[in-house]
Amino acid sequence: MFRLFFAISIFCFAAVSYALNVPHQFPSGTQTVTIPTVSGVRSDLLQNIAPIIKKSIVGGYYPGAVVLASHRGHIIYRGVFGNRRIVPDIAPMRFNTIFDVASLTKVVATTPAIMQLVEQGKIDLDTPVTKYWPAFAANGKETVTVRELLTHMSGLSSDLSNSISNKPDAYRQAAQLKLTHPPGTAFLYSDANFIVLAYLVEIISGEPFDQYVQAHIFKPLAMSDTLFLPPASLRDRIAPSEVIDHKLRWGAVQDPTAHMMGGVSGNAGLFSGAADLGIYAQCLLNQGRITSTKQQGKKSSNYLLGPLTVLKMTTPQTLPGIFDTRGLGWDIDSVYSNRGVLFSEHSYGHTGWTGTSIWIDPATQTWIIVLTSRTHPAIVSNNQVVQDRRAIANIIAASITDITTTNLINTESGELNRAYVNSVLSHNAVQVAINTKNRM
Repeated sequence: MFRLFFAISIFCFAAVSYALNVPHQFPSGTQTVTIPTVSGVRSDLLQNIAPIIKKSIVGGYYPGAVVLASHRGHIIYRGVFGNRRIVPDIAPMRFNTIFDVASLTKVVATTPAIMQLVEQGKIDLDTPVTKYWPAFAANGKETVTVRELLTHMSGLSSDLSNSISNKPDAYRQAAQLKLTHPPGTAFLYSDANFIVLAYLVEIISGEPFDQYVQAHIFKPLAMSDTLFLPPASLRDRIAPSEVIDHKLRWGAVQDPTAHMMGGVSGNAGLFSGAADLGIYAQCLLNQGRITSTKQQGKKSSNYLLGPLTVLKMTTPQTLPGIFDTRGLGWDIDSVYSNRGVLFSEHSYGHTGWTGTSIWIDPATQTWIIVLTSRTHPAIVSNNQVVQDRRAIANIIAASITDITTTNLINTESGELNRAYVNSVLSHNAVQVAINTKNRM
């Protein structure tokens, strides 16, 4: 009884502290850093990552973090910091901690599922969604294409309403959405886009979305800790998020819409860890190739996606003049970007509201995974993890030396428009940044 009372007291104090912006700090927890010596990497620079994470933990911005980075197939940084939870009890962070990865669901599950169906000739990117789901045509959405959903150029609103009660209800509401602007004319980050895309996967494949991605993405890659609806047996390894309706979200998705849909959605709901996300990132750097070892010890290779599919998915798919550059599903250079300022325009990634991120750079053959549970035990008003992961990206990018910078561009127009805040030309881009800076 005392333990329960103590846990509740800790949470209440933390929640009040956040609400009042009272200075506070999390327990320091663990700090285990491994920086292997790898050719082509200035390992000394990577020592600057740990102080950034430690400062944010002490400052109360998130209770813990896992950082994993690779260059040319070799791990160059592995850091485990703080605690995976502080309520109902304090538990140190571990490398195998499983996180609610929130919007990483969009690029780790939904986007590759759609692109697999494109490869099979079952979906056409520039065909209206209504070909596959006729009910979607309601309220002027007849021309919205699959490509426009993937690039957040569809004109759909940012999310469904909070009144949905289950998955069928969510799909009915998605079909009845009205456009906020004509398709293809403006970028608006939208969870609704990926809710619709996941439903298309179900319609076309004939499989429930979570079963499809498990069978066709996670199992082939041996991503054993990546799944929707994690079982109770994994609970202790899962980093909980916030308390909602007086109940700690622990092993259940934090995202309100995905939660109301039963925990499985195209916009959020996926749980994963650093090692699995690293497998996925390396697969993309390998141009979609999966390498597995048979029992006889012989290696065989197949593909999650083909090289041209990976290239299409991860290169700019938005029109010139749209300052938020997106690939198919992937972020390349937008207000949400965690690329920093040094990685090239060939790099891509995504973030998750709960404090997760992935960034991949084919030009340097580098990937970075940063996982935190910034919403635990309550959401911080200052989303410090945004700045932290950009700083980490800059440190890692700066450490890479075995590349040629000839004809390599690392500055996009969107970055400049967001940087020169007093420029008339950048006004619209800056306004978008101001309005949406805390979404990711």
